[in-house]
This record gives sequence, C-alpha cells and structure tokens, in this order.
Amino acid sequence: MVDSTPLIPDGKEKKEGHRVLCCCDSRKAVIILNVLALALTIASLIIRLVDNQYFSAWTIILYVLNLFFYSIVAWGALQFGKSAVEWGIFWSIVDIIWASVYLARNSGWMVEGSSNRTATIVGYSIFYVFHVLIIYANWTYVSEVGKGIMSRETHSREKYSCCCNV
Repeated sequence: MVDSTPLIPDGKEKKEGHRVLCCCDSRKAVIILNVLALALTIASLIIRLVDNQYFSAWTIILYVLNLFFYSIVAWGALQFGKSAVEWGIFWSIVDIIWASVYLARNSGWMVEGSSNRTATIVGYSIFYVFHVLIIYANWTYVSEVGKGIMSRETHSREKYSCCCNV
C-alpha cells in the first residue's frame, strides 16, 4: 500500500500549464510551430523562385512580413516574452483575412475545368488548419505567461514533451 502523505516530499511540483495538442508545453509548441512556419515560408519562396513565378509587390510584402513575424515570435518565446507572441497572434489573423480576401477575389480557380482546383483547395485547407494551430499555441502561451504559469522560473516545472526531453 502506498502512503498518500509521505513524510519526505519528493520535491516535484505538478505541472500547471496546458499540453498543446497533447504533445508539448506551450512555449515549445510556439517555438516549433513558428520555426516550422518559417521553414515552410522559405521553401515556398524558393519553389516560386525556381518556377519563375510572378511576384507582385503584395506577394513580396507578405513573404517579408511572414518571415519577420515567425522569426520574432519564435525568438520571443525563447526569451519567455509575451508581446512578440501577441503580435504573432495578430499577424496570423491578418494573414488569414488577407488570404481569404485574395481567395474570394481570384475565384477563377473554382471553375469546374480548372486544372489546379484540387491543389488550390488542398493548399488553402492546409494553410487555414496550420494557422489555427499557430494561433492556438500562441494564445495558450500568452495566457500562461499572463497568469504566471510559464516563466523562466517555472519552466523546469512546466516543460513537457511526448517525444524528447529538450
């Protein structure tokens, strides 16, 4: 029989924070998702450059802003900052709105015989799901930092990963 009130405490405090997608703590999720988004943005840019696709001024501005915000958010989470991650939430929402407006205004891909219709639907579906995951992780992190759950001092208690002990 196990004693429920040990005389010598084990010294381990219970994790208070949220597990993002049951996989890792909020800080790690913010860093991983934003670095992944940064890598995917760079890969997308390279693919478009290799294919000699036309870049409008708006497209260039979007790529630059995405690279900037994903970098700043990952750096902010590394530093246990809150403001940079809040700006990341704002930018993700703006990016979703911007993509939706673009999709609505350029609806030629919806024509039945369009060759890239399926690719466009799949691409935008992945875009929306990924942005919702980023907003979820960022929001969870900002909430935990605001409540004092996640900080430099509490990170040893809060860190969690299902696959590695980083």
